[in-house]
Amino acid sequence: MRDSAVNHLKEALELMQKNQNEEALKALEKAEEAARHEKTNDIFLYVQTLKGHLMQAVGAYEEALNIHSLALKIAEELISTDPDNELYQSILQMNLDEIITLGNILYNTGRFLQAKNCYELHLQISQYLLATDPENVSYQSDVAMTLNNLGALLKNMGRIEEAKQRYENSLEIYENLLATDPENVSYQSYVGTTLNNLGALLSDMGRIEEAKQRYENSLEIYENLLATDPENVSYQSYVGTTLNNLGALLSDMGRIEEAKQRYENALEIYENLLATDLENVSYQSYVGTTLNNLGSLLSDMGRIEEAKQRYENALEMRQNLLEHDPENVSYQSYVGTTLNNLGNLLWNMGRIGEAKQRYEKALEIYSEPMQYLTIGRKSHSIMKLIELNTEQAKSETNSHRQIKYLEEAYQLCKKNQEFFSKYGLKHEKKLVMEAGLSAYVDYVIKDIREEKDSEKRAEGYEKAIKAIEKLGKIEDDEEIEKTAYSTVCYLEGRKLVNEALGSEQPDLELIKQATNQFKDAKETYKKTNVCYCIYIGLLKILENVELFEEENGSKAKEIINQVIEILPENIDPGIKGAFEEIAKIFDEKDIKSRKKHLEEFDGKIRAIEYKALENLFGRVQKKLKDYIEEPFSPNLFYNNWKLRITFDAEKIKDKLTVKTANTIIFNRALSKEEIKDNEIEIDFLERRYIPSGEDRIIFETPTQKPVIRDIDYSETISKNKKARIFLHDCFNGVCTAGDLKVAVVQLRYDVYGEDYAVKVLESEAYKRKVMAILEAVKEEADIIVFPEFSIPFDYLEDIQNYANETGIIVFAGTHYVTEENLEKYEKLFASDFGEEDFRKNICPVVIPNSNIIHSEKMFGAKEERDLFFHKGMKQGKLNHIFKLRDNLNLGVLICFEYLNDELRHRLISACDIILVPQTNPKPSRFYGVAKNDLNSPLCAGNKAFLMANGVFRIGKTKKDVEKWLSGLENEIEGGSSGVLLTLDKDSYKMQDEGIISHVKYQKEQFILLATINTQFSASRDVQAGHEPIKTSFIHIFEEKEIRLIKSENITRENTEEFLALIGDINFCKDRKEIKTLIEKNSSLIEKYSPLMHENIKNLNNLDFEDIKEKCRCILIPAS
Repeated sequence: MRDSAVNHLKEALELMQKNQNEEALKALEKAEEAARHEKTNDIFLYVQTLKGHLMQAVGAYEEALNIHSLALKIAEELISTDPDNELYQSILQMNLDEIITLGNILYNTGRFLQAKNCYELHLQISQYLLATDPENVSYQSDVAMTLNNLGALLKNMGRIEEAKQRYENSLEIYENLLATDPENVSYQSYVGTTLNNLGALLSDMGRIEEAKQRYENSLEIYENLLATDPENVSYQSYVGTTLNNLGALLSDMGRIEEAKQRYENALEIYENLLATDLENVSYQSYVGTTLNNLGSLLSDMGRIEEAKQRYENALEMRQNLLEHDPENVSYQSYVGTTLNNLGNLLWNMGRIGEAKQRYEKALEIYSEPMQYLTIGRKSHSIMKLIELNTEQAKSETNSHRQIKYLEEAYQLCKKNQEFFSKYGLKHEKKLVMEAGLSAYVDYVIKDIREEKDSEKRAEGYEKAIKAIEKLGKIEDDEEIEKTAYSTVCYLEGRKLVNEALGSEQPDLELIKQATNQFKDAKETYKKTNVCYCIYIGLLKILENVELFEEENGSKAKEIINQVIEILPENIDPGIKGAFEEIAKIFDEKDIKSRKKHLEEFDGKIRAIEYKALENLFGRVQKKLKDYIEEPFSPNLFYNNWKLRITFDAEKIKDKLTVKTANTIIFNRALSKEEIKDNEIEIDFLERRYIPSGEDRIIFETPTQKPVIRDIDYSETISKNKKARIFLHDCFNGVCTAGDLKVAVVQLRYDVYGEDYAVKVLESEAYKRKVMAILEAVKEEADIIVFPEFSIPFDYLEDIQNYANETGIIVFAGTHYVTEENLEKYEKLFASDFGEEDFRKNICPVVIPNSNIIHSEKMFGAKEERDLFFHKGMKQGKLNHIFKLRDNLNLGVLICFEYLNDELRHRLISACDIILVPQTNPKPSRFYGVAKNDLNSPLCAGNKAFLMANGVFRIGKTKKDVEKWLSGLENEIEGGSSGVLLTLDKDSYKMQDEGIISHVKYQKEQFILLATINTQFSASRDVQAGHEPIKTSFIHIFEEKEIRLIKSENITRENTEEFLALIGDINFCKDRKEIKTLIEKNSSLIEKYSPLMHENIKNLNNLDFEDIKEKCRCILIPAS
């Protein structure tokens, strides 16, 4: 029979090698039967070990654990009688190894209770073995490993103190082992792992500095190990894990940039590992986790689009893992976490529908039986969905959608009652129950609000009462029972009021009962106090109803005034107004019959009942009449982002919806004030709507024919000047992250007047300069802005090609529309031009792969005005705002337009950044206005103003300008381009550093590169290192201009030396060389460029790249 057992065992091993598990299991069962019959303990034990391994392989984890437990028990018994039997010891170790492997599988799949059983069994046996041989380093290592695993498990189960004890015990053993063998890389690795785990636990406990110390010690160990074996993927993974954890800790400490760096370093390691082993699920999981963490960090930094991208990438990675292992609870938890994070982000972005989809998707992935990880995730998803539906109901003006959202919130509460009870989430259950009950009450109120019959409304309340009573019957939960009781009292009061008002005369006894119900409920249900006050007041009035028949109504009015006085101060003004309306009945001079009094009084009572119900429609409208084609005759008046609509309000039935082709801008019933005034006002900016062109405004009610009105959004801006401001969505992905890179160009040019137009003196050399400037910043800018008048029309086609190639938006200065170019506009511009546009000063905005969009200058300088027989600039009528991405709009104001308060304030309200291209002799006034707007903000949000001024000469005619080309004697005006923006209180004193004033009266050419942090918060803790702006220069030198400079202290040799120096600077290869060159030629630089000299005065402690940046320049050759 022993031979039979051995043969079946061999057969089973062969079948296992072929992955024929079912056949192998049958062979093992035969071997087990034969071994048991012959009492061959060694074969029996070996069969149990293989059988457990096989069960583990097919996913029968519970059975595998039972089998291994049995094998361990038998092995222990056998070893106790035969301690030196190596076979028994070997089989014992095999089962121990299988147990820890099984525990790890169960832990990694989120089956924590089963994993805990495995770890505790392994720890028990390992400690027993260690007790028999205390110096055995393998036994010590096994105990430490299991303690570490158990610590990780307990941490994830929320049993923090127990976890900490296990980690510390594990660390003590590993450190003792390492002390005896300091070069042992395994011991080093074990210490590093446990320190990392202990750091994560201490972080969760809020012991931040201790956690940071553990992480840094762990990272030092791992990095040392990796340095000795750079290809070791385990060491790489350990470094990545610790960097990721350290990133999370630094994020919690507010050290955002450091945290971001750690996450990105960890991500790089994990992605490199994954690239070498694409099927490795651990690497996939690590990448997903780090992307998710990085998404959360970027979200906190306000870099929303980047955060969204990271979350979506993490979600894709984690969903792929879950698809291949749908029962893996850890994967379910990971996917649920990222879906919830993405839902939160989308909610904050205002994309409510998408947020709801993410939460609902999260609920779909969890499978029963729930594990610790997924219980928390599911609870979070449920509560967020309830909160979201409740918020949607609050903000929604459509009553049917309000009801839908409230019903969804209530159904979520009802549907998940069992879940919260089953898993002992008592606090969460209470919160959800309260939210659900509240939503249901509101749902019922809104559902019956159009019901004119009081008795039917009372029936509706009765249904609600029964549902709440049923919902509130939750075992042994006093808090929920109390909440349900108060809600029922509230609804009982509502029902009694409607029953009281359903009779011919109000039933005083029922109203008295109602007030008692409200009184009982008001201690716990916040809605009821208002109702209690109202019906106490009504009761007092009704109890004195005989006063209504008196000729003098003064006593009745006195009682009503007493009632008004007892109403709470914060009560809805409409409720107080309804009582005041009752008092007005007695102002009538003629005595009315009791019946007439009661009829009017009853109407007032009903009005108060509606008010008390909150958010209900007013009294039911009379029978519908036949309507004319346009029942309520709307008229439109648009000004300063507000659309005022007048109409015949009496003819509007129920809710009014006002919409454009794609956007609903009004969607609710009219208020009393709006009905009284026969008008509504819609604030476009509050609705985040900026028109992009002429619109058709559509008016709709549920039962009437739609009314349509066209609107061109023409409005009056200062002294009866008509203009329109439209939004253009650039669609090209500029500034998708938090920073916007703008190149402000200050260049030299000459302008003159010809044929009533202002023109720039154009030449091949000038065009080379413009194109060289564009080339210099093509890798460093999102936006380029040139000064007013600086770009001729003929350059636009080349600039369009440049924009298409680089993806950069170019604000191409301005030019006058003239007849010589009129036919060319059609090819390049999005708008049509005609003779009515002659002499308009327009700013072409060249957008990649798009027709050119333009803004028109509305307010000219004194040199551009009409005077006697001279025709000046024609007033523009169009301004464009440019949407770069969600919540980032950019506006443009051409020179003296900026000083017009009405126009500037309109753009400040709608834009984050305003560009001001100008040809302005004295820009100081502009900066004064900008500072005032920043210091006394018109609206919330960060603002930035960028002034792009030229350095120029103005001649009356082209001949005047050409005379100057032989030298630079004529005075050059302008300069002082720069940027002012919202700063924090500490940076405010440096505000003027953004203004690049000329040095020693020499007005120079340069490119100001400004990187603006569009997510900067002036109120956020600046200690976290948030940078509002970073700037640098590119100096522009023209060979011809340099050679024309004449001065007593400048020789021809100086000129040649300076031109050579520019080239030498660009060819420097190291810090010492460039620093020596600059310091040696400091006085020479000062002669030709005081601005550069000022910029390079102090080069100490700057590295090579920093110094090159300070003296960066481009040289425009003479030919």
